[in-house]
Amino acid sequence: MRRVVLLVAVLAIALPTAAHAVWGGQEDLTHPSVGAMYFDFMANGVAVPDGLVCSGSYAGRSKNGANDVFLTAGHCMPPPELGIPASALLVSFDPDGRDGVSSPIKALSYQQMPGFNQNVGDLHDLAVLLLPAGSVPAGTPPVQLPRAGYLDELKAAGTLMFRIADIVGYGATPIWEPAGPTQFAFDGVRRSGTSTIIGLDKANLHFTQNRNGNGTGSGVCFGDSGSPQFDRGTLLVLSVTSYGNGQCNSNNQNYRVDTPLARQFLGQFLTLP
Repeated sequence: MRRVVLLVAVLAIALPTAAHAVWGGQEDLTHPSVGAMYFDFMANGVAVPDGLVCSGSYAGRSKNGANDVFLTAGHCMPPPELGIPASALLVSFDPDGRDGVSSPIKALSYQQMPGFNQNVGDLHDLAVLLLPAGSVPAGTPPVQLPRAGYLDELKAAGTLMFRIADIVGYGATPIWEPAGPTQFAFDGVRRSGTSTIIGLDKANLHFTQNRNGNGTGSGVCFGDSGSPQFDRGTLLVLSVTSYGNGQCNSNNQNYRVDTPLARQFLGQFLTLP
């Protein structure tokens, strides 16, 4: 079980139904650009699985060349009133934290999308951690961001509904049996699977996490917030994990990165297509 201080921090920064490793998938070694964000609750620069807060992805070198940029969800950022410094946030691309998390990177600063959580229809749920330039492991390919309105194009062409996306992240696996409250197992391992798109609105891409019917038998859960959903077989990010239901077994809403507002924010740090 996570330590009390981490629970306090996570509860303080989470949305009321904050989403949430990929369940129903497999251990992942094919997406090295997907990493995990940890809270350094021991203040010693060491990342431990119990300190995992969210997932995210390496989006490339910043426009000014001063930083490596880690893309995640806005609700993963500490509220200003907590006074948590950027140095307390660590990023690692270690795919398996069971025997210790290797090579954690201290954030230099973090930026939450302006307007976060002020509009129910558009939560502005994006953030970036700015890491030292060259700190991401050599050879790690950055994820790719889509052109403006990419998801709208797919919808207009009739190729969006029931499209399968690759999902990758760290975090909890829900345990629904036996009957009773859902339990969650966590081991700090990066996993990947697939999920099915079932809708689109101005801010979010909607996925089904139903294990039956039009589901794929995998989904995201607690610890996957900020993780990318990729156009299948590519590193093209469609959205980042934002929120879903508390049992991780229904629909999931993920924040788009191709909208004008998202691009306005991300364009401050990254060169966009």
